[in-house]
Amino acid sequence: MAKRIGFFIANGFQALDLFGPLDAFMEVNSFVSEAYICSLIGLEAGHVKTAYGQSLTVDGDIYQLPQFDYLVICGGIGMRQLELSSKQLNALRLIANSASRVVSICTGAFVLAKIFPEQSHRVTTHWRHCQQLARQAINYQVEQDPLFIESGAIWSSAGVLSGVDLALEIIRRDHGNTIAASVAKELVIYLQRRGGQAQYSDLLQVQSGDSMRLNPLLEWLAENYQKSISVPDMAERISISERQLTRLFKRHLQSTPSQYLNQIRLNRARDLITCESLNLEQVALRVGFASYDSFRRAFYAQFGVSPSYFSRNHG
Repeated sequence: MAKRIGFFIANGFQALDLFGPLDAFMEVNSFVSEAYICSLIGLEAGHVKTAYGQSLTVDGDIYQLPQFDYLVICGGIGMRQLELSSKQLNALRLIANSASRVVSICTGAFVLAKIFPEQSHRVTTHWRHCQQLARQAINYQVEQDPLFIESGAIWSSAGVLSGVDLALEIIRRDHGNTIAASVAKELVIYLQRRGGQAQYSDLLQVQSGDSMRLNPLLEWLAENYQKSISVPDMAERISISERQLTRLFKRHLQSTPSQYLNQIRLNRARDLITCESLNLEQVALRVGFASYDSFRRAFYAQFGVSPSYFSRNHG
């Protein structure tokens, strides 16, 4: 039986927050007949504008449309700043209460918190707005790191494209790994970054600082982490001394060069465990560890659980 999904948008919504998850869900219909029926909901019938001024027409307003299995609340600057009357809140609350899943994409979490202000949930949103959401949603546990979080019937995702990751996870729950993988392949994306992964990568994090001198090395390490790489190799790569290299890493990355390389390898190993059919010994070799024992010890030191435990709970 088809699942009905309502996407709630208002003026100033982020287009990717809508079209990313919408495309993922609708692509399922290519593999499973009438798996999802998606509708756009507005505060009123007619046109709704994106954050950049483009206009589209919703299928109906929050008072007219039928019951939905899933309610998806899109984000964007307009959604984050949206003011709702008591009548509008009550209408949205009726839709949400009748849905088996309520999903917020990015700053749609601000609307979610207005619909259910008295409830207590673990949620996430774009890292830039987590502190503001925590101040406004005092009953919520706002977490900055995850790509998405499931808290009972409430699902929330971080910035823009993580909404696709969340959609793929729901598709996986509804229709299995094969269909989710097929959808990801059609969309030409990396399948199922799981919710526990960080909102932004190690490389992006350091590029946000003043470590430009390290960037060529960091980019090279991200592409060659599986090779045998020593600290002298790294120093030679950017033509500085080992001592200077270590000083730069400690200043900008709060780690030694070797620790940083291990972090890249372990984060990649975590992705392989969750997304590919490899045994743990193969994962260890794939990411550049000489033995499984050294991999196991490093994995436990970084994540606080063994690779086997992580695999059982996330694989």
